[in-house]
Amino acid sequence: MLGTYHMSELLEALKDLHHFHERHQLYQFILDRCGDVLKAQGGTYYAVKEETEEMIPEASRGVDIKVLREIPFKMTTGIAGWVATTKKALNVDNAQADKRFNRAVDVVTGVKTRSVICVPIVRKERILGIVELVNRTDGIFRDPDFEFLQQLCAQVGVAIENCTLLEETQELLAYTNSVINSLTGGFLSTDGRGSVTRCNNAACRILGITADEVLKKPLLEALPQYPAFAAILDVTLKREAPVARQEIELQKPHGGAMLIGYSTFLIRDDNQKLLGAAITFLDLSNLKKK
Repeated sequence: MLGTYHMSELLEALKDLHHFHERHQLYQFILDRCGDVLKAQGGTYYAVKEETEEMIPEASRGVDIKVLREIPFKMTTGIAGWVATTKKALNVDNAQADKRFNRAVDVVTGVKTRSVICVPIVRKERILGIVELVNRTDGIFRDPDFEFLQQLCAQVGVAIENCTLLEETQELLAYTNSVINSLTGGFLSTDGRGSVTRCNNAACRILGITADEVLKKPLLEALPQYPAFAAILDVTLKREAPVARQEIELQKPHGGAMLIGYSTFLIRDDNQKLLGAAITFLDLSNLKKK
């Protein structure tokens, strides 16, 4: 059972845990916070790859991470390997007398391991990582230390999953933006409330605007110089009525006119909920002259 000290530290750690959105920062935070609370001389955070049985040091305490990465850590060796394989936590008072202990690590790092506390990070029955702390500075790791680390690691899996989802979302967004900006025609989209969400490079060139001028603004505010053009997409969204292969003549703010060919479409999720609308368009002025 956790005492006042460990419970207070656990609540503080959990409060800070989900503020991290980058995995490597999260790994180092976990290791440093646990090391401070449990007064550990050193420690390692391992990311686990079950398919190759590898354990990759991602954060370290007391030893240079570059030194640790020179050691091939496998799920088949060491106390951390046993924990990764069995998905069970361990609190070892005398590491030197434990048959599972990998003495090669002490040789490379120059640290003589006495006590070890090692806990797996499991999410949906899948091992994601290992937190291993060594050598409590005032003796051996105690039961409250063991429980503290287990309870914290039980929540770390969720935080890692959130980081992974954010990374995937950012990658998808970057991919989508790259594709949209590669289009030769203009592309402009809105969310369900009619605020502009995307405006590609071609749209900026054709309309003589910048993305910063229009993004996150309602259509009619975003394109005051082209109210008829803004109304096309506004009506598409409000009436849920896309159109195809239409033309409109727009007056340029500084004189002259251009003929725009356009199509609109609705953006929906997998459940057909309306998320927004978009318009693709081309400047047909030169084509018509020919």
